[in-house]
Amino acid sequence: MVRIQLLLALLLVNGAALAAPSFSGKGHAEIRQQERAGNEAGDDLGQRYEGLLEGQINNGRLKTNAILMGRYRSQYDDAEDKVRDEMRSDAELRELYLTWSADRFEIRAGKQQQAWGRADYFRIVDVWNPLDLREFLLPYFDNYSLGRQPRGMLITDYFGDTWEQQLIIAAQRKTTRLAPAGSDFAANGMPATLPAVNEEGSGVDIGWRGKIFWSGNDIELYAFHGYHADEMLTFENAQLVREQPERDMVGTSLARPMGDWVLRTDAAHYWREGRQTASGIEDSSRTSALLGFDRVENEWTWNLQLATTHWYDEESNHDDVWESSVSVEKNWSRYRLTTGLLWLVNWVDDSSQLWRATVNYEFLPQWKVGFAAVSFDGKDDTQFGQFDNQDRLMLTLRRDFSL
Repeated sequence: MVRIQLLLALLLVNGAALAAPSFSGKGHAEIRQQERAGNEAGDDLGQRYEGLLEGQINNGRLKTNAILMGRYRSQYDDAEDKVRDEMRSDAELRELYLTWSADRFEIRAGKQQQAWGRADYFRIVDVWNPLDLREFLLPYFDNYSLGRQPRGMLITDYFGDTWEQQLIIAAQRKTTRLAPAGSDFAANGMPATLPAVNEEGSGVDIGWRGKIFWSGNDIELYAFHGYHADEMLTFENAQLVREQPERDMVGTSLARPMGDWVLRTDAAHYWREGRQTASGIEDSSRTSALLGFDRVENEWTWNLQLATTHWYDEESNHDDVWESSVSVEKNWSRYRLTTGLLWLVNWVDDSSQLWRATVNYEFLPQWKVGFAAVSFDGKDDTQFGQFDNQDRLMLTLRRDFSL
């Protein structure tokens, strides 16, 4: 994949129009003090520091984008070696890709992100970038692009008179990043030591998206063949190994105005979808769909969603999964104040919930202070309930800047 990217970069540079390059950039620096809510046991959450720098170089039809990010979490200074190495700090070149634009074509190559679908929080057709779940969904709520993992991809977009079409090829496999055992958001049942990764074979993800605007409807169609973002456990030569099962999907999404509201839908059928069972990976299939409504009025933003998934394997006791979300945000622009409330519900056998309340105040240009409270509720074996002892309060000071 690296050789392909380098070759493409040379071709793009040779074909780019000669022009004086220009540079633009932005970023932020942030410090967050975290405290456990109530009398919950656990290590002191301490401080979380984050810095991000994003830059773009324009040279005619060619653009180069890069994002650098670093994080440090004082909570894990005295943790065991494996947890400390995984959780204490990050320093990475998150994104680096080239974009070449023509009248009807755009080609992007490199480490990047590509979001599919209309859903927030629920990934019905969004298959390309695995999540980073080491801090569960908390970074994703702050900025969904920082809760995802960029990966090496070649993306070609064609802008026709009626249809827009996109082709994506990703030869670099990428998996969901999980919290290690012993950290705050390690999932229940996570082994202290995971088995080796099954290195046999190499796989390529390939996908197509078509987009059309018709009679007031913004419609997209999707097709994907590749591998699941989640590693699952299976037996290989009488040994337990981690493997990414294959998956095949066709899907669609729609957005259209309905009076003061905007209707959003995602729907997908995975006719081949691996599923973790006690005996290994089961080759199954599923159908997922989402219905959402948005409204923006008088500085109020409302977002309502309902999602469902039906599995077709007969032996499962969890054939149907229901999920929903309610998000309300109020922007007090006169006072440079924004308040928000998010409520997520997951239902399999028992319901579990996540509540998140936020207040953000811009006390000076590009300076913000924010407060957030996060609460989990449900039984120990549910999606949110397993983190019932991770309720927390967070006070954040942030400085944005432009270059």
